[in-house]
Amino acid sequence: MRCQSWFHWMARLPPDPETGAATAEFAVVLPSVVAIAGLILALGRVTLVSADCRSAASAAARELVVSADESRARSVAAEVARAQVVVDVRRSERTTQVQVTCPVLPGPMNLTPVQVTGEATAVTQ
Repeated sequence: MRCQSWFHWMARLPPDPETGAATAEFAVVLPSVVAIAGLILALGRVTLVSADCRSAASAAARELVVSADESRARSVAAEVARAQVVVDVRRSERTTQVQVTCPVLPGPMNLTPVQVTGEATAVTQ
């Protein structure tokens, strides 16, 4: 009998105010986590393309010093960057400066740059 009265007493209480709280918190936090993860991936992509672009500029400068052929240097830069790149070559008496501009896929909400630039300078022999 005592057990029955306890159940009746519990039935009169309002439902637990914490019921469904985890689901609501998850629904609020999930979009933020997805947005942050997307931004981190986009920034990682920009970092990788930037490193490839600097490597392409270095390889193009090296090729210019060795062969002095600008068309070959442009093709080497495109090979290293694995993309369509714009190569700008400036020569002086003792140095050769190469600037390579590489495209980057646009990130979420266009927060990342559309292109990055890599530069290299080589001493002419």
